[in-house]
This record gives sequence, C-alpha cells and structure tokens, in this order.
Amino acid sequence: FISQSWLKDATALGRIMKKVLATVAALAFTFTFAQDFIMGINFDAGGKFDKSFNEGTFNGFDRAIQAQIADGVDIEQVEFEGTPETFGQGLRQMAENGAELIVAPGFAQTDSIASISTEFPDTNFVLIDSVVENPNVRSVVFKEHEGSYLVGFIAGSLSQTGVVGFVGGMDIPLIRKFDLGYQEGVKAACADCTIISNYVGTTPAAWNDPTKARELAGAQQAQGADIIYAAAGASGNGVIDFVNQTMCYTSDSIKETPLATTLAVLEKSAAYTENCGEGSQPLFFIGVDSNQNYGNPDTLNHGLTSMLKRVDVAAENAVNDVIAGTFEGGILSLGLAEDGVGYALDDYNNVLIPQEVLDAVETVKASIIAGETVVTDFTAQ
Repeated sequence: FISQSWLKDATALGRIMKKVLATVAALAFTFTFAQDFIMGINFDAGGKFDKSFNEGTFNGFDRAIQAQIADGVDIEQVEFEGTPETFGQGLRQMAENGAELIVAPGFAQTDSIASISTEFPDTNFVLIDSVVENPNVRSVVFKEHEGSYLVGFIAGSLSQTGVVGFVGGMDIPLIRKFDLGYQEGVKAACADCTIISNYVGTTPAAWNDPTKARELAGAQQAQGADIIYAAAGASGNGVIDFVNQTMCYTSDSIKETPLATTLAVLEKSAAYTENCGEGSQPLFFIGVDSNQNYGNPDTLNHGLTSMLKRVDVAAENAVNDVIAGTFEGGILSLGLAEDGVGYALDDYNNVLIPQEVLDAVETVKASIIAGETVVTDFTAQ
C-alpha cells in the first residue's frame, strides 16, 4: 500500500531533482564553453592596416592568438580603432569586459594606460613606445636609432647621387630619433653624402597623410635623392607608392658604388622598361617597423630594405606570457643586442645589397652591440 502523501512527496522530490540536474548541466555547459581568455589591441593613429607600426603589432598579436587557439585555448580577440581622443574609451571598454591582456601600440596612449591600468589591476597591459610604471604594465621601448643607423649605412654605401632622403611622420622626438640615427649611418659610409629630412606634420594627423608624404618624396627626388627612408606610419605608404610608381630618376652625376654592378645585370620589370628611358637609374625606398620589401623576386624591386622594429615579437610574447601565467610588468628596452631592431634581407632585396656591403653592415652592427660605436639617441640629448 502506497499512501497518497508519499506519492506527492516523491513527485515533488523528482521535480526538485530534475531542476538540480538541469542546473548542474547548465553550469557544466557554461564552464565548458566559456572563453579562457579575452585579449584586446587598441590601435594607434594610422589604423590597423598601416603596413607598418600598427599592422606589425597586430601581426604578432594575432599570430600568437591563432597558435594558442590551434592548441585548444579558447580566446576572444577584440580590437578598437580610434583617435587620441578616444583611446581611453577603447581601453576602458576592453578592461570592463574582462580582458586579461590589452596591447596598446603608441606613445599617445600613455596617459590613458596610466589611468586605466590603475583602475583595473587584474588586467595586463602592454604599452609600446612609452613607459608607465605600474606593476600590471609592460612598457616596451626600442633603440630605433641603432636600427636606423644600419639602414643609413646601407643607403650611404649604395647611393649613386650622394643624396638620400628621410620622410618622418609627426615631428616629435621619437621620429627625430630615427632621423638622427639614419643620418649618422649615412655619414659613416659616405662622409660627403647629403641627407634631406622632411616631416609630414606636427599633429597626429601626420601619421595618416600619404598624399603629403608622397609630395615630400617627390620634392626630395627632384633634389637628387635616390634612396628615401620613410618613418611615418601609414603616411609612409605615400613614399612607397611614389617610388614604386616613379621607379627611376636621371642625373648627370652618378657615383660608382657597389650597387652599379648589380644594376648592370639585374633584369628590369616590363613597367620599368616602359617608364624609364636610357640613362635612367632606379629609385629606392627604405621601409620601417615591418618588412615592407615586396615585388617580384626575379626582377628589380624598389624596396632597398626596411628598418625592422620587432613590435610583432613584443605583442606575441605578451600573449604567450599571459596564457602561461608568466606575464610581468616593467620596462623592456630592445636594441640590436636584443634583436629588437635590425634590417630586412629577403628574396625581394638580397640581390640589391652586395655581399661586401652586407659584411660591412654586420661589422658595424657588432661594433654597436659591443659599445665601440655609439649611435646618438636624440631623445637622450
């Protein structure tokens, strides 16, 4: 005999157990599928696809995240593209949404990082090109003057006109640091060479004005520059476009440099043959931050080299350190000795730089690392 009250109790208990099991299952589902990490990047002026500073940082950030995802780590990747006036807004949104890591390329984010990293001590921040001394901030700065010295040495060794150019973005001490290192490298290889330096502007808009940078490159070429180094963020694309489209120059006074032997035997592209007549000489650019050498490896290319600034490695290491639980704040200063800066050599430009010049550059590099050659840091004067 089973009493009615017992049946009622058993039915009620069953309903309770079903609710408990459903709740446990829901919790298990949530735990299983929740993101392990949220990681963000807050781009500097010039934007994500500047083919230089921002894009290089993103490439390292994304490369590390994709590798971790392939290994089974669940990461939500978030981005913010703003202006100096809205950088703080992007950083705050990501921190409030629980980001374990935020990468912030650009000195213009310094004040925002200083404030927001204090408010969100459990979020790790990477600030590139400036310093904030909070325990959850890794400040990564570079010895750009050292890398610029090397590409300047290459330019001075190979210039056939004895005139080279520099196009900077915003006229600030950081970019003067590139400029001065480049000038010293040029002079070390070619004491009588002339360097023409111009800047796109004095406001953050200078990072994203390729039209103005192109005009500056054209004016420098008209003054005899046959190699132009651009350190101008997205504006530098104007220099690259000018060189790739103009391709050549003419001069009544051509110096005999190691480049002449290479150019005499290197096959020219059909476009070069069509655009440049007899007696013309190739025009070259030097890229910055990321490797901006590209073209057809079987013919003449106009990217002589690029000054590499390993912002990609700084971002990549930060992602991996957070996931491994080994992230630490502090200041990292990266130069030639740390492989933080350097110059690009690849299938697109290796035929342009003769072995004798490469050997000389490597000797100079070793001398800088050993402290025998001291490159002036404009920001330390």
